Amino acid sequence: MRRWTLFSTLILYSIVSVSQIQLNYGDKTFSFTLFVDSTLTGDSVNYDCVIKSIVVTRLKDGKQIQTIIPDENYTSCGLPQDQIFIIEDINFDGFNDIRLLQFLPAAPNLPYYYWIYDPATQKYRRQRALEEITSPEFDSKTKLIYSFWRGSCCDHGQSTYRYINGKPTLIEESEVKEEGEKIITTLKKLVNGRMKLVKRTVEKVDKQ
Repeated sequence: MRRWTLFSTLILYSIVSVSQIQLNYGDKTFSFTLFVDSTLTGDSVNYDCVIKSIVVTRLKDGKQIQTIIPDENYTSCGLPQDQIFIIEDINFDGFNDIRLLQFLPAAPNLPYYYWIYDPATQKYRRQRALEEITSPEFDSKTKLIYSFWRGSCCDHGQSTYRYINGKPTLIEESEVKEEGEKIITTLKKLVNGRMKLVKRTVEKVDKQ
C-alpha cells in the first residue's frame, strides 16, 4: 500500500510540476508559435523550458506551412524571449531566418540551432554548419558573421566568418591569452584556403 501511495504521489508531482505554455513571435510574413514544456526546478521557484515544436504560419492566408521539431534543448524560462528565439537574416539573402537557443552554458558562448528560409519551397531548412558558431552577430552591411567567445578567464577572442560557396567559413580569428606573466595576442587569417598566423605580440604583465 505504501508503494502505491508513493507511486501516486510521484505521478501527481509530475503533473503539477510540468506545464505547457506557448511563446509567440513573428515578422511581416510569418508567425512562429513555440510550444514549450515548462518544468519546475528543484528550488520550487524557477522553471526550465524545453521547446517541443515550432509552428510556422503564413500571415497572408493563415495557413500553417511547417512544424519544426528541434533537437534537444534546455534553457531557463526566465530568459527574455528575444534570447530564446531570434528572427533575422542570417545568410544575407534578404529573407528572415530563425535560430533557437540550445541551452544556457556557464560560459558566455551561446549555442544555437539554425534554420534558413528557402524561398523556392517556402519552408525553413536546418543549417547545421552554423551550429559551430556561438554568440553570433550577423552584419548585413559587410555580410560577415562575428563570434565573440571566451575560453577561460584569461583566454578570449573573436572569430569572423564569411559565406564561401554557400557555407560559413572562418576567415579571421584574433585571440588574447594570458600565460603566466605574459599576454599573448595572435591574429590568424585565411590564406590560400588555410588559416595562417599573420601576427603575434607578447606583452609582459606587471602583477605588483
